[in-house]
Amino acid sequence: MTIHHKLVNWLLASQFAAILVICSKITIPLGPIPLTGQTLAVGLIASLLTPMAGTLAILLYLLLGLIGLPVFASSATSLAALFGPTGGFIWGFLVYVGVTSWWLQRSRRSPTMLVIANVAGAIMQLVAGSLWITVSNQLSLVQALTVGILPFITPALIKLIFVVIITDLIVQRTPLPLGQQPNL
Repeated sequence: MTIHHKLVNWLLASQFAAILVICSKITIPLGPIPLTGQTLAVGLIASLLTPMAGTLAILLYLLLGLIGLPVFASSATSLAALFGPTGGFIWGFLVYVGVTSWWLQRSRRSPTMLVIANVAGAIMQLVAGSLWITVSNQLSLVQALTVGILPFITPALIKLIFVVIITDLIVQRTPLPLGQQPNL
């Protein structure tokens, strides 16, 4: 990877980390786990960036939170957000981006594949969050899945529609850096 490629990855990661911060401020209280715009931003990161740039964006977001900046939903403090009840969902962003962007890089790029890859990534992220709830809230696995997945299925599907539409619009109207193939 050349210096130019590395610089482009860091620039894209920084821009998308900023988008993730902005989307995290869109919060709707929904029981112990709020509904946020974070997963919309994570879906866009996973759909538009390479696995390397997408992972860098999420790591940068996590680092900003760890140093104390109010980047997480509801401006929760870094330790409370990362190791409290929602911590597994936030750490699961790495899984979502990794799975989805990897899948999209290795498949025929189409809206259908975009949906399938995002569903796979989103499910894995929700499962990671639900597993963390079993530890942090001392719930059974069934209770954690009920609290951590079921309330988010419909919102996740709505966000997925927006991810596909926005990704398609961006890919159609934006020249890709360094001759990269679009993920769509």
